Amino acid sequence: MEELQKFVDILERECQLYGILLELSKKKVQVIVDNNIAELEKMVEMEEQLIFELKSLEDEREDLVSDFAQRNGVSSKEVTVSYLVSQAEGQVKEKLKQLQERLYGIIEEQKQINQLNERLIKNNLDFINFSIGLITGRNQTGGIYSKTGETTVKRGGSLIDKKA
Repeated sequence: MEELQKFVDILERECQLYGILLELSKKKVQVIVDNNIAELEKMVEMEEQLIFELKSLEDEREDLVSDFAQRNGVSSKEVTVSYLVSQAEGQVKEKLKQLQERLYGIIEEQKQINQLNERLIKNNLDFINFSIGLITGRNQTGGIYSKTGETTVKRGGSLIDKKA
C-alpha cells in the first residue's frame, strides 16, 4: 500500500505542475493577442522550467512503474493509473481516481488552449506576411481590362527599392 502512496504523491505533484502550466497557457492567450513579445518570452521560459520539472517527475514515476511491475509480475505497459486504481483500496483508491480525473481534465483543457494559441499565432504570422507583401510589392497583382476587353496583369510598385 505504501508503494501506491508513492504513485499518489507523484501524481499530485504532476497535477499541480500541469495546473500551473495550464494557467500560464491561459494567460498566454492575452499576451499573444496583445503582441507582447517580451512577456511571451518570459512565459515560454517559465513553461520550459515547468516542463523540465514534469520530465523529472515522469522519470521518477516510470522508475516506480518498473519496480511495481517487476514485484507484481506484470508488464510495465499494463501499469496504468486505471490498473493502480484496481489494485488499491480505501483512501488511496479514491485519491488515485480523483487524480486520474483531474489529470484528464487538465490535459483536455490544455489541448484546447494550445489550439487557440496556435490559431492566434498563425493569424498573427499571416497578417505579418500579408503586411510584408504589401510593403515589398510581392503578391500585388491586379487585373486591368484592355481596349479589346481582355484582362492584362499589372504589377504594383514597391515601397522598398529591391535593387539597392
